[in-house]
Amino acid sequence: MGPIVVVVLLALVLAAAVIVYAAYPYRGQATPVSPRIGEAMTRGVGSLPTIDVARVEEHAGSRP
Repeated sequence: MGPIVVVVLLALVLAAAVIVYAAYPYRGQATPVSPRIGEAMTRGVGSLPTIDVARVEEHAGSRP
């Protein structure tokens, strides 16, 4: 029972972080309670690798 509660709590924390990111930093706004959290999220997402959609579409269009 204990590990299940821990896993559920971790899932809730992760879901809350995604919601906060989508509601504020993703849209370019500061988080209302703690702007430091939004800044940290923005830095973290900025350091992750991304897919360049234009480059992928260009590559896909060059196939025979």
